[in-house]
Amino acid sequence: MKVLLIPPTYRYTTQYPSFLAPSDFSCGFAYVAATLKAAGHQVFGCNPNNAPGYASAFDMMHDKVARAIATTKPDLIGIGGICTDFAFLQDALHVIRHYAPSVPVLMGGSVVTYDQEFIHSTFKPDYSLAGEADDTVVMLADALERQGDLDAIPNLAYWKQGRLVFTEKNLKFGRDLNTYPFPDYSMFDIEGMLEASWAARPIYRFYRADPKIMPIVSARECPFACTFCLHGHGGRAKYRARTTENVMEEIQYLYERYPFNILIVLDELFAVNKQKLEEFCRILIDYRERHGWDFDWLFQTHANARLTLESLQLAKRAGCTYFSYGLESASPRVLKSMKKGTHPDQYAEAIALADQAEIGFGGNFIFGDPSETPETIAETLGFYRKYCADIHCFMSSIQPYPGSALYAPCQDMGLIPDKLAFYKTIDQVPFNMTKIPDAQWIGYLRAIYAFDSLPFCKTVDVTRILHRAVRNRMTAGGSRQFWELFAECPHCARPFSFVELTDPANVPKNGLQVITGCPRCFKRVRLNVPVTKDQGLLLPIEPEALSEETQLSVPGGGDESDITEMGDPSKRSSQSLREFLDRMVSLCEQGSHREALQYYERNRGDFMPDPSLAEFDRLVETLRQKLAA
Repeated sequence: MKVLLIPPTYRYTTQYPSFLAPSDFSCGFAYVAATLKAAGHQVFGCNPNNAPGYASAFDMMHDKVARAIATTKPDLIGIGGICTDFAFLQDALHVIRHYAPSVPVLMGGSVVTYDQEFIHSTFKPDYSLAGEADDTVVMLADALERQGDLDAIPNLAYWKQGRLVFTEKNLKFGRDLNTYPFPDYSMFDIEGMLEASWAARPIYRFYRADPKIMPIVSARECPFACTFCLHGHGGRAKYRARTTENVMEEIQYLYERYPFNILIVLDELFAVNKQKLEEFCRILIDYRERHGWDFDWLFQTHANARLTLESLQLAKRAGCTYFSYGLESASPRVLKSMKKGTHPDQYAEAIALADQAEIGFGGNFIFGDPSETPETIAETLGFYRKYCADIHCFMSSIQPYPGSALYAPCQDMGLIPDKLAFYKTIDQVPFNMTKIPDAQWIGYLRAIYAFDSLPFCKTVDVTRILHRAVRNRMTAGGSRQFWELFAECPHCARPFSFVELTDPANVPKNGLQVITGCPRCFKRVRLNVPVTKDQGLLLPIEPEALSEETQLSVPGGGDESDITEMGDPSKRSSQSLREFLDRMVSLCEQGSHREALQYYERNRGDFMPDPSLAEFDRLVETLRQKLAA
């Protein structure tokens, strides 16, 4: 059977173009693709992302899906996502029905798992699968191909004589993760997603100037039952982790095919078992030495992991650059209401340990639990001011997603009078589950969002802007450029740079501030590009005098010796000297002689006397005389 799988368009309703990096790709599609292929089915992928140049996200999705259907002529089409993908799924299904009216459509993902009857009745796909679908999708494809018994497939809903039928519900259905084939990303434009790593959130990419991000799922599910989360509710499968050796085999498999330099370990409880963490780090160190692996990695875990300085230092030796906790609140009262099972003291301890180990640390605070009060908000913001200025901490409000323990109470409170309207505006409408009056709550939300958009991290002015000579789909149309922003870290006083996709036309008017991190000490930093109302941009934009094929090469890891100490002229490298000369030549070739002379006068003093510069100095002096004449 020929199966076409279509993952969602990233930020479908909020931003276009918005580039999808592997860090935000739904790995479940890659697992489903792998199990279908292992069972002998022919699998195709259509990734409606990373394609600028259309009028809207809908037009891009429409064109890509229509072309994929015409090219592959599938026997079954699979779509799915989470509850915030509702608008995409609605539009995608309409497009599919128009171009392939007779091809059956299967829908899956957590949007189905936690509200299967409503979602299936609303969208009316031919089939829907709740829970983990790696094996059940194969059972369905086999049954459709051989006209088998659909009722033997667990967690399935389908139409039978105009009536919606549900098979046995067993969300614990799923086998040992070590027995699954490795996820297959090959048909989902993995190269384009790796290229789009520059568009990932800074916490995932500031370690490398040329980021290539790859996720790996080392475990599924979570034993905790936090009220705002989907895990632990509705009879889901239990937490299962893969063996370290199995994970290493997948890392090797992925690294050989798609050489990445940043690995995201997806596991709700990674490092809770200290022996497992130490085993992972020691084996990874061995593999890095034996196979020449060169990548940074980061993980998430629960605050009950109680990490030690020794374990973090071992992780750093193995290449770890960042880890995160689900912080959620710094109020013991709210944490108890959320059923977090944690205490703010654990967060403060982890922040101090990360600082000692020189590893990045981060997490999220979410406001709006039913027990939230002005006092609990003040507790969390006070903790934030005291401990979180230098870490990668973010804030938002709680949403009562279907499947969470908060969803039904919100319905009972009358906060969700129209379920269809709720899905259509999900994440767009603030919810007040507290006893704080609505007008006051909105005021608190505005303050919280202000905290998040302008965090208390240290700010440093950019000292140099280099327009990177990189051309790819992210710069299509010519309005966007990659700027490499150079600065000195206000924490560790070491020079570093960060590459940002920028629209140069907006910077002189609106300025540019980028929240990122130092790739040396990993603390949060705000980079400010100096502008004034009268003069606009105060720094020249230096063009990179390299070919378009040249990859970015500013180090984001490695030894101290990797970094050019820009503040000391005696230590400017031969590479810096070559770039200086190339820039001068490039400006002269463009006819920008006065700009070339200004650039020379600003930077010539950075280089010690060098035989290669003697003749060049004489040529510049001749140029100066001609311009003066």
